[in-house]
Amino acid sequence: MKDAGPSSFFRKWPLESGAAAAGFSCVLIAGIAIEPKQAYAGLLTAGLFGLMLSLGAAVFAAIQGVSGARWWFPVRRVVSAASATFRLPAAVILLAVIAGLEVLYLWARPEAADNHILHMKAVWLNRPLFIARALVVLAGWAGLIALLGERMRAAEAGEEGAQKRFHRMSTAFVLLFGPMISAGFWDWVMSLEPEWFSTMFGVYGFAGTFQGGIAAVTVAALYLDSRGMLEKPLPDATRHDLGKLLFGFSTFWAYIWFCQYLLIWYSNIPEEVTYYNLRFHGGWAALFWLNPVLNFAVPFVFLLGVKAKKAPAVLGQVALLVILGRWLDAFVLVMPSTGPVPPFPVYAVAATALLLGGMAFLFDWAWQGAKTSSPAGGELPARTATS
Repeated sequence: MKDAGPSSFFRKWPLESGAAAAGFSCVLIAGIAIEPKQAYAGLLTAGLFGLMLSLGAAVFAAIQGVSGARWWFPVRRVVSAASATFRLPAAVILLAVIAGLEVLYLWARPEAADNHILHMKAVWLNRPLFIARALVVLAGWAGLIALLGERMRAAEAGEEGAQKRFHRMSTAFVLLFGPMISAGFWDWVMSLEPEWFSTMFGVYGFAGTFQGGIAAVTVAALYLDSRGMLEKPLPDATRHDLGKLLFGFSTFWAYIWFCQYLLIWYSNIPEEVTYYNLRFHGGWAALFWLNPVLNFAVPFVFLLGVKAKKAPAVLGQVALLVILGRWLDAFVLVMPSTGPVPPFPVYAVAATALLLGGMAFLFDWAWQGAKTSSPAGGELPARTATS
């Protein structure tokens, strides 16, 4: 196993990486001073994107723990390291929604009191409860992820009763995840357009988050495997199972995306269609339709066959495109509330570059810690993949 970690790029070119980070930071600081709405929306886009990858990895682990699956043991440490990066996107989301509260959210401004619909929603959409919910949800997830990782490492080390504790912790995580992801997406995303509502939006948040987690785990596992950094080469069976999960939950995301669109289009209720009207004008239509292409059409077409799911090159490239699709989905969810599509999303790109760099360092730190603290022989053999 090689010692070079996923963040070796930054260690190899520290001056260049530092200069890039400083440049992106200056762009964001200038944006907050000059174009605060665009800058805070870019921060929220990046935070939401990072949350879907890291929190999705934690959901991935919890679902395997609830089901008692064994196939994922070759990538268990990858999942643990990916979920440990959650703290950074959580901090970015907090910065965006608290510092940019009145800038991003119409309901938080004084003139919202004159709007009858917003006045009726003030029981839920008010500054103290909004900030309190954000803190509770993000801190709650951080605590649950830490406990889940601790139970996972104990189970991997073969401690007595650890597998049962991991199962119970996974069950608690899954039970709490539903209301927490719903509250987060309602507050941080849906209330950007406070007169609009969708009863499916919480499920939409879960679908995108889990899909992002699967794609992130797949890319990280294939990257580490290609450089000999896993204890054992990644079996074809594990790649096949990752490909099946990515294929299946890309289809599930598309089902939720289409159902929400179809029901709102068919009913044609004025309070609901505003969301889509905004995304069909101002230059957003092309990006709106590109979203299902990246998040559904690409994985559906290229991962339909068994051989493609087992091929590292195909699976890795499709997973990377899905991750790009997760960013586009976050961008299309957040940015149309700020106005027409920008010529270039400079603030969202700068925030995303900083976030991904920081998440790479956190992943590397967690990965190296997992290697040194876990015994080499703690893993159980993976099952044989189905066709």
